[in-house]
Amino acid sequence: MNQGISPVRTTSKDILARAIAQEDISVQHSAEAQTAYFDTKNRVLCLPVWQDMDHAMYDMLVGHEVSHALHTPADGWQEFVGEGRNAPMRHMYLNVVEDARIERMIKDKFPGLRRDFAKAYKSLEDRDLFELNGKTITDLPLVDRLNLQFKLGIHCQMDVPFTAEEQQYITRMAETKTFEEVMTLAQDLFEDQQEKEEQKQQESGEAEDGEAVAGVAADSDEDSEQGQGSGSAGDESGEDSGASMEDDTDDGESADSQDGEPDDDEQGNDLSYEAYANGGNAIPGMTQRAFEGAVSDFRDDKAAARTYVTLPKPKLENIVVEFSKIADLWVESKKAFLQDRNDEGKAQIEENTTQSNLRLHTYRNSIKGIVAQMVQQFQMKQAADADKKTEVAKTGVLDTVRMIDYRWSEDIFLKNEVHSDGKNHGMIMYLDWSSSMSGILKDTVEQLLVLVEFCRKVNIPFEVYAFSSNEYCPFTGRRSSKDYQDFIDSREDRPQWDNQKDSDIEPHTLSLYNFLSSRMNNREYETALTNLWKIVDRGDYYYNSEIPNCLHLGCTPLNEAITCAMTQVPEFQNRNGVQIVNTVFLTDGEGHSMLRGYGHTFIADQKTKKNYDTRDAANGYYGETMCLLSMLRDRTGTNLVGIRLCDSKSLNNLRYYIGKNVDDRRWQQMCEDYKVKNFVTLESAYDEYFLIKGNLKVETDSMEGLEDDASYTRIKNAFIRGGNRKKSSRVIANKMVDIFAA
Repeated sequence: MNQGISPVRTTSKDILARAIAQEDISVQHSAEAQTAYFDTKNRVLCLPVWQDMDHAMYDMLVGHEVSHALHTPADGWQEFVGEGRNAPMRHMYLNVVEDARIERMIKDKFPGLRRDFAKAYKSLEDRDLFELNGKTITDLPLVDRLNLQFKLGIHCQMDVPFTAEEQQYITRMAETKTFEEVMTLAQDLFEDQQEKEEQKQQESGEAEDGEAVAGVAADSDEDSEQGQGSGSAGDESGEDSGASMEDDTDDGESADSQDGEPDDDEQGNDLSYEAYANGGNAIPGMTQRAFEGAVSDFRDDKAAARTYVTLPKPKLENIVVEFSKIADLWVESKKAFLQDRNDEGKAQIEENTTQSNLRLHTYRNSIKGIVAQMVQQFQMKQAADADKKTEVAKTGVLDTVRMIDYRWSEDIFLKNEVHSDGKNHGMIMYLDWSSSMSGILKDTVEQLLVLVEFCRKVNIPFEVYAFSSNEYCPFTGRRSSKDYQDFIDSREDRPQWDNQKDSDIEPHTLSLYNFLSSRMNNREYETALTNLWKIVDRGDYYYNSEIPNCLHLGCTPLNEAITCAMTQVPEFQNRNGVQIVNTVFLTDGEGHSMLRGYGHTFIADQKTKKNYDTRDAANGYYGETMCLLSMLRDRTGTNLVGIRLCDSKSLNNLRYYIGKNVDDRRWQQMCEDYKVKNFVTLESAYDEYFLIKGNLKVETDSMEGLEDDASYTRIKNAFIRGGNRKKSSRVIANKMVDIFAA
């Protein structure tokens, strides 16, 4: 690798290609591609994986290929090239003339590319990649000199000689506008070269005939002298030279090919075309072949094979479980649960429900102060922001009171105050409903409820989805797992993804349970909140038969949930008329990969036409998740907030996942922050990404737990510690207030 050349970011070149093409073409990089090419049918520009190539060279080749995409027809040239031994040469002539046309057109349309073309061709010339060392340009065939003129002559001021008769071809090549004109000129150049080849063959044949006659005469004289000296009978026949001619004929026949092959003249003419295809030297097109070979040499032979995959489209009607269905699920589940219970068992269940509701009521009362502070903070920031957005504009109308000050002030016009409206927000929250969350799920829900209550107070639209691998099933009651699976398999609305056959990605089973929503009325909200709390209150997520079967904890289809968000966020935005959607993911780790073992994989977004490298952010599943998050932001413009819950007191066991690319000094600082503040911020594809201690209680009363006779010092310390815990325990809430007020 040339250390003097900075690596090219292919993502920026993808953007350049789409900008030049002025359409959302797809750009892919293939380790197998020998040279750049454009699939005009599928509108895909394929570039090789290049190395040791500077930006100018990269931009020149991108501009060259995009211009082909814009101006070279997909059909028509095949008939011109034809088949047989002449096809490679005819193709070369067409390429030379067409390259001149499409490069001129792209530079005329985007003049900024002229500099890149000049630098790129200068670099090719300096490296002798046209293989001109040791050759006299004057002796090169016409097509090669034309090729040099339009590649090195106009870009590098190379002096390429032409005869007066050949000047017409320069003019015609510089003025071709249509592809038909290109084919006509290429045909004329091809026929001109054919005539020269035939003339050369004739001249060569005449020279060989002259040498043969001279040889025969010499042989005849020598044989005559020998015959006379030996007293042979040569004087009778006079045909001694005929034997020599026969020898010459034998020699000629030995030089010919075997029976059925062309004679020397025909074969010699065809071999020049075959030589171009096979890499011969000193034949028409050698500069074009050298140029193509030079570009091919930039290929990275050691580059890993790249795979481009596309995302399937989610069928949200089969994935999202609306809150009304969840409410019905609880009703049916309760009926089935009470069916086999006696009066004592039913009484115990009612008592458990009463105690759970009491704990929920107590918790909601405890966070009222926190929510009120959040609302106040939000309103203050909004007021300050509104003040910042106030402008004073001159009306152009004289102020009759202040116009007397015109001698020392120009401020004599009436003014208007202009208030720029603040942007309204909405929020979608995705909650990890997997088994690994069991130890911190209640704490997470408590934090989430603070956000939900805040949104309700300030009328911010919101949705809360729990993503789970457990499919929705209205079936309740005590049945075997086989019965449950048979019921799931029989569902007619089970298919969850469209165009999956056209995609290389295989999503896992996903359900999005819409636990809470701003679309609920008060009664629906209270019922849904009670049911959600009932799940997390006891912490028994596997054996609690009061919970509907499909609401038990499952696996982590995080990547599938992000894919669904690409459709849900725009729908939410349109439905609620909000300008900015804040998308929050609350999880304790990575999701399962949807790529199923692919190597170096790029996710090709068919909407934005961007490619996302799964190895660009990190290795493994984390990189896939970061790519999907970037795609979500690019598609929707949403603010992405990641909240990763951790039930550990230390970050040491997470170094591989979150600190792999962090230096030791930064890592030590993160560990200290986590110990003191109970959270750290991480760099990722999220706009804001927080790692928060998951078993962190939402502190409401700093004096709770103190004895009645506690000393002054103990009370003071408890108050200080409680204040700090209050601040850190409301990290999520405080950060969201900052985002909403922006």
